[in-house]
Amino acid sequence: MSLWNWLFNPSGLTAHGFCLSWAPGLVALHAGSDALIGLAYFSIPLALAWFVRERRDLAYSWIVSLFVAFILACGTTHLFSILTLWVPVYGVEGMVKAITAALSIATAIALWPLVPKLLALPSPDQLRELNADLERRVSSRTAELQAALEQRDLLLREVYHRVKNNLQTVDALLHMQARRTTDPEAREGLGDLRGRVFALGLVHQQLMGSENLTTFDIAPFLKELSTNILQGGEHDGVTLSVAACPLQVGLDFAIPLGLLVTELVTNSLKHAFPGGVGHIAVTLAKGEDDKVLLTIADNGRGQSEAGSGLGASIIKGLVAQLDAVMRVVEDDGLKTEILAAAPLAA
Repeated sequence: MSLWNWLFNPSGLTAHGFCLSWAPGLVALHAGSDALIGLAYFSIPLALAWFVRERRDLAYSWIVSLFVAFILACGTTHLFSILTLWVPVYGVEGMVKAITAALSIATAIALWPLVPKLLALPSPDQLRELNADLERRVSSRTAELQAALEQRDLLLREVYHRVKNNLQTVDALLHMQARRTTDPEAREGLGDLRGRVFALGLVHQQLMGSENLTTFDIAPFLKELSTNILQGGEHDGVTLSVAACPLQVGLDFAIPLGLLVTELVTNSLKHAFPGGVGHIAVTLAKGEDDKVLLTIADNGRGQSEAGSGLGASIIKGLVAQLDAVMRVVEDDGLKTEILAAAPLAA
């Protein structure tokens, strides 16, 4: 007997329906039951395959593949049970059952060692408890960090406050010394020094009042600084205007910029208006390529007498500190332009 006949047309065998005496009720019962079982078996692997595809993080997903193959084989055996009711292909049915047996044994062998590992996985209740514990820890840690940040801010404000107060003390001492000095040149030097100290103190005052304690808007700072310089001497005939764009700056940018404004405005007050009448314009504008342009312009006599003094040395040092470029133009007065890189946003 050939293998083909043994599998598909074994001689001397009859279909399974013969054993049921071809009773319509029994044949329909067996065929319908096997059909429903087969359909159920074929639907389960589809659900398992979809579940594994959606849950890429599923542990031991390979065991699901074995179950899928095993269940598909089981469903196929039921389909052949229907076929053998009319066609005696018991050889093929036996081969399908043999494959099913092999897959069932492989699944069982793989499953039993895996059971302890699966039991070790946390249950949904354990996961919820762990998640709740993690949330409590995160909340506690967040509260600790918030308290630490508030404490840091408090200490930082205290530092700014003390620095400002100390600079005010220095300013008061300089003022007392200037009043006792009879030398006009020394008194003028002390006055210039007081202006620089005021600029430093004003920076710390602005930082102390800012929200993030690291940056502040330069526009009101320049207005207050320039006004203080003008009011610090006998300059009733000189007017001042300040036009500054909103710009958030930090300590490293504000100090050299404030000192530059102090030096340049002071120079204009000293040398630009022999008659005591004139106007000084302070502007700060955003330029191209992330640059800012500081301009100090007056309508005085158009020349500076401080080109080689201490003030000039300070200005050059501050320009270098800002990594800026300075240009002086004499046109209906004196205009000094300083082009610097804009400070990085905090």
